[in-house]
Amino acid sequence: MKKYQQFFTEYIQFYRPVLNRLNTLLAPYQLFHSQWGILKLLWFEGEMTSAEIAVRKQVEKPSVTKIIQRLLEMEMVTIRPGTDRREKWIVLTPKGEATVIKVMADLEVFYEGLLEGATREDIEAGIRIMKLANQNLHK
Repeated sequence: MKKYQQFFTEYIQFYRPVLNRLNTLLAPYQLFHSQWGILKLLWFEGEMTSAEIAVRKQVEKPSVTKIIQRLLEMEMVTIRPGTDRREKWIVLTPKGEATVIKVMADLEVFYEGLLEGATREDIEAGIRIMKLANQNLHK
């Protein structure tokens, strides 16, 4: 098997089990990885519209709308009207912010464990490769 094929084989074998473990770690917060991804995006990037979230998360807008609805029910986010009446900004609530902080602390231990034995240079190389592959995918 060629190295690039092996790389993606390893990635595919890793991806699903990581998502499953992530969902297990998020369960005490009544979250799934898709909801967590949006909360984390809002934490790091600030308020945004559903359309912006859909573009950033590379998912369909109806999927984002459904996730946002659930996060609203959980009081993790709120909606702020924009200047245009059709424009709605999704904003983290204090409860959402507190949850993000707790989850990030939990996940830090998980992620560090996954990368145990990897050097800083290994991790930086992995990040560069994933970014490059993602850029090439979207050419």
